Amino acid sequence: MKVLKWLDKNLEIVILAIMLAIMCFLSFANVIMRYFFHHALTWSDEVCCYLLALSAFYCLPCAIRRGVSLKVDTFTSMLPAQWRKILEIICSVLMLGILVLLFKGTTGLIGKAALIHQASPALGIPVAKIYWAMGIGILLGIFRYLQLLFFLFTGKVTVEADNSKDFADEEEKED
Repeated sequence: MKVLKWLDKNLEIVILAIMLAIMCFLSFANVIMRYFFHHALTWSDEVCCYLLALSAFYCLPCAIRRGVSLKVDTFTSMLPAQWRKILEIICSVLMLGILVLLFKGTTGLIGKAALIHQASPALGIPVAKIYWAMGIGILLGIFRYLQLLFFLFTGKVTVEADNSKDFADEEEKED
């Protein structure tokens, strides 16, 4: 149970940290190779580019889970708490619908890339596999919105920002 709780809080952060570490290492290695050996790693830029693009799809579920999505709440902050909760549910359902449509489009893209056997230029990685990684990030976003909606309906949170309260609780326990 502790493993599941840890994964719930940290899965996207770990994925993003690994992506960032790989990007930093490859970029640094490429600089060293160019400066000292006058020969660049031809494939490292491609890997960094794909990882940077994929990181956007893993930042969304991370932001949802931590309750730090960028929102303009000037209007909603003037509403009573019950109306804010209703508006939060409506927005979450709309975002869920958008992510489902995005995932549907992604699966179509994966199918087309697999059908024509499209591969990346430098490494020859099947592009369908890269698109699958993008789809997994979208699925994580769908899961996080379903989780948020569950928490909203059960009263564990009233707005998305409350979704990160367990992080604050953990930090207080550590002090």
